[in-house]
Amino acid sequence: MNEEKHKLSMVSGRLEALGDGIFSVAMTILAIELVLPVVNGNKWIDFMHAMSQSWSGLLCYMISFIVLGIMWFGHRMMFEYIGKTNRYFIFLGVLFYMMVCLVPFSTRFLANNTLHWFAILVYGLNLSLCNLTLYCQWLYGTSRLHMLHREIPADVKKEAHIQFLLSPVVYAIAVGISFFYPIASIVIFIITPIVYLLPSKLDKYLP
Repeated sequence: MNEEKHKLSMVSGRLEALGDGIFSVAMTILAIELVLPVVNGNKWIDFMHAMSQSWSGLLCYMISFIVLGIMWFGHRMMFEYIGKTNRYFIFLGVLFYMMVCLVPFSTRFLANNTLHWFAILVYGLNLSLCNLTLYCQWLYGTSRLHMLHREIPADVKKEAHIQFLLSPVVYAIAVGISFFYPIASIVIFIITPIVYLLPSKLDKYLP
């Protein structure tokens, strides 16, 4: 009884705050790493030529920024249901944050080697590991009733499984295609976050 009295209550607020900070830093680094185009001349064609040299960096920046925004939202929604943590849940969170911090690196790598399979592999693997580590954290937290501060509806659980696992499967397809048709892989990277922005069954639980 005395041990129960002195047991620590590890609420999720500190872990959420750490996540917010990591996401903000990672997204800021994405912008900082953009290479400014050098325009040699004062004509429209000079401007277009300079921008053509920077298209891959801008494209990869936009994809990654939107993807991180979607991941942050999923991370935020997870803590609408999970209110307490323990050391294992925190460790899974640290793994997720580690993958998030790698996104600026894999983004820059893809920007510099846009149509090369190895860059597509690194980028796709990085984003997949982000989703999978967050999914593991979700599974762990939601399987322990004492860590929840509200009941999770069945349709939320079902839709969450789909949302978490969809992108790793799609990214695996993108990596496979990259050996033969890398431009198609880039198109997949563009389309995938757009799919997550479409209305879903989870919308009815949002304010």
